[in-house]
Amino acid sequence: MNIQCATCGAEQQVVNPAAISVQCPYCDSISMLVDASWQPTGKKSRLSQGFSRLYCGALCTVQGDEYRVVGRVRYSYGKGFWDEWYALDDTGQGTWITEDDHEFSVQRLVPTDKLSIAVQSLAIGDEVMIEGITYRILERGTAVCLGVEGELPKGILPDETYAYADGSSLDGRFALGIEYDDTPPTVFVGEWIEAKAIAVD
Repeated sequence: MNIQCATCGAEQQVVNPAAISVQCPYCDSISMLVDASWQPTGKKSRLSQGFSRLYCGALCTVQGDEYRVVGRVRYSYGKGFWDEWYALDDTGQGTWITEDDHEFSVQRLVPTDKLSIAVQSLAIGDEVMIEGITYRILERGTAVCLGVEGELPKGILPDETYAYADGSSLDGRFALGIEYDDTPPTVFVGEWIEAKAIAVD
């Protein structure tokens, strides 16, 4: 579908029907979907491409599954940053691909009703079991959004802060991410893969 930027009026195509926020490629302004109409947020964002293999618009294949990248969020944790790429699979279903230190993880949402752990009270060093895999919490803190790009399924704006926890399976193969901006917290898991394992057209 085509929409008009709520700030500059430029027409742009939106490929994700579930998009809640869109960054204008012409003026960099961020529009938010409110009551079925696109509204200006007063925020702008422009992210550098960096050294990632991914980019908005990229068609990529990860472990045999094909995705179209439509959005990105960059977060700072104080000592550095990581990127969250939002991508659609060949059915139009959205997923997040985490990129940290040139490693990637396709994140899968863990349904809340499957969680038998009190994720709210986790501290660094704690171990939790999710779907038969034991994870150790390696980091807990507050992340700052450095910027957004493209189309996103929720309202994320630059300079906003988000409480989070990150963990890893004991063998380092799987990643755990917990976001505390919702109640109950949102939990994601995924397997780490190297950049060379991603094919980008």
